[in-house]
Amino acid sequence: MQNNNKRIATRLDIAACVALACLFLVVSGFLLALTELDAYTVVLLCAFGYLLLLFLYAALRLGTESLASTRRLHEAFEGELERVMASLGQPAFLCDVNGKIAWCNRELVDLIGRRDLVVGAEIDDVCSLDMETLSGDEGDTIVSIGERLYTYEGIPVEAEGQALWFVLFSDCTEYEQLRALHEAETVAVSYIVIDNIEELLQYVQDTYRSAANAVEDAVKAWVRGMGGVLKLYEKDKYIAFFDVEHLKKCVERRFDVLDSVRSVRVGDGMPITVSIGVSAIGGSLEEKEAAAQAALDMALQRGGDQAVMRTENGYEYFGGKTKAIQKRTNVRSRVVATELGVLMARTESVLIMGHRFGDFDSFGAAVGIARLAMLCGVRPHIVVNMQDPNLAPCFEKLEEIEDYNDVFVSAAGGMDLIRPDTLLVVVDVNNLDHVESPEIVRSVRDLAIIDHHRKTTEFPKEPLLTYIEPSASSASELVSEILEQHMFAKSLLKEEAELLLAGILLDTKQFTRNTGARTFGAALFLRGEGAIPGESSDLFRSGVDDLTKEARFHTNALIYRERIAISYVDEGADGSYRVIAAKAADKLLTVKGVCASFTLVSIGNRIHISARSDGSINVQLILEQLNGGGHYDVAGAQVDGETMQAVIVRLREAINQYLDH
Repeated sequence: MQNNNKRIATRLDIAACVALACLFLVVSGFLLALTELDAYTVVLLCAFGYLLLLFLYAALRLGTESLASTRRLHEAFEGELERVMASLGQPAFLCDVNGKIAWCNRELVDLIGRRDLVVGAEIDDVCSLDMETLSGDEGDTIVSIGERLYTYEGIPVEAEGQALWFVLFSDCTEYEQLRALHEAETVAVSYIVIDNIEELLQYVQDTYRSAANAVEDAVKAWVRGMGGVLKLYEKDKYIAFFDVEHLKKCVERRFDVLDSVRSVRVGDGMPITVSIGVSAIGGSLEEKEAAAQAALDMALQRGGDQAVMRTENGYEYFGGKTKAIQKRTNVRSRVVATELGVLMARTESVLIMGHRFGDFDSFGAAVGIARLAMLCGVRPHIVVNMQDPNLAPCFEKLEEIEDYNDVFVSAAGGMDLIRPDTLLVVVDVNNLDHVESPEIVRSVRDLAIIDHHRKTTEFPKEPLLTYIEPSASSASELVSEILEQHMFAKSLLKEEAELLLAGILLDTKQFTRNTGARTFGAALFLRGEGAIPGESSDLFRSGVDDLTKEARFHTNALIYRERIAISYVDEGADGSYRVIAAKAADKLLTVKGVCASFTLVSIGNRIHISARSDGSINVQLILEQLNGGGHYDVAGAQVDGETMQAVIVRLREAINQYLDH
């Protein structure tokens, strides 16, 4: 029947075209006879009129066919299928590939109110769905029609020669309301720890309890405002339970309880801070408690004075506005020294590795761990780039020492040394993507990490030993403390002690930044082991070429936001510029009024960023937004595949976000 209709329509179209042609022949004859127009003009006018009428006729035919097609769709779907859909009680419609609704059932009409508001309308005028979502989504999107919520199933079909979409809705309003209520009433677990209050109050013992009570009142008010419960489980340590729905307000306020606690001052105005770990995941209460504890550990390893929230998608960070406070106790270093000694005694293969583009701190810390391994009766190997010109003075200092023959290996050589019981000790870095050889990290089973940078990411596998202490000045300081707890007097070689001291000098800027009692205690130990400060300082001597390169940064410096210096070198830079950029950042920090400095250098296809701060700005939080990290006042980042100007724009956006929050 449909084919017969098409044949009849085709014959009518041919007859219409012939009739129009005859009409224009007659018209042309009249024009030639009754006017003075020449034959050429008459033919052009008639041809143009003929084509115009054909176009109008075709448009009319298409519109008529579309109406007829829509009418036939209505007739087709108003029959048996309409009765089937009525028995299901689910709204449904049929639309074309452009999103225009050609048919709908009575259930959908009842929801909207009138059929003419549905048929012929666009689908996004009827529900919260569009063609892009319909054609690309797997049906997981929740769609609203009026005040009801629905899931949907879209099925591509063909009818009347047209490509169409048949969409069937399932009401999920009650389910979604119950799910939202369940999530809102799900219990969140939080650990709160006062950071180093005993260290802060060592000279003001008479105000200890009043300060601790003020902090407790601030934390109680925060938890009480969420309708939660707070319990003290150990001195200055709390656990809290509250509904997850309150976390949204905490996030919006950026965990302002951190500011409330920080307003409590002791002594000469030193603020007290807290670290908070929050679990916002599903699962059992045991799993939430473990996630909250992991979040708290992350907050402490990042230096404290911050909240870390564990979600289904990872960690979110808030706070981190003050520097980590150095602790007085060496208990932790004694425990780590014992644990590390036991791990080394159990293996016959120890690999030691620092970060890519090593410096004096990573090299000195690696040498110190190598000496500890030798004392444990294990032959160590240090994985390092032996062609790095910045480390050449370090290699020269050890080249005459027999103990270090064949100790240094390349990344490829380190892979060949891996055994089933190999212990890998990573120093001066905790982001395992930034080590000298990530392949070695992935290949070994046993891992230990010793670092002073704030933790930025979760480890892909759990280390046997983790010693991350952001309050320490350097990795060399931490390793020196470990050696002091583990070694007999004069067991450290003079050259080893001087390399460790050079690492401390590097990260403290000759004892002018981030130093405390622990720093000078480590230096005193190294001096007692034979280190001569003058010889350690000789490692920092620069050539005339280095001074010329550093001048390129100084002449290109700009001041941003009145107190931040930014400088860059975009062309003609080799590998030596990495260290030069760090020195330039240190020098820019001496400019009056500058609180933080950022130097950028393009080497190959990678842009290296060095950041320094006087302690008033957390450059580590800024560079975290560029996938970097480091310390509160010393940080770095590397960006691949972007132009210098694009990276500077990203850096300024990160600075703005930090300063404006």
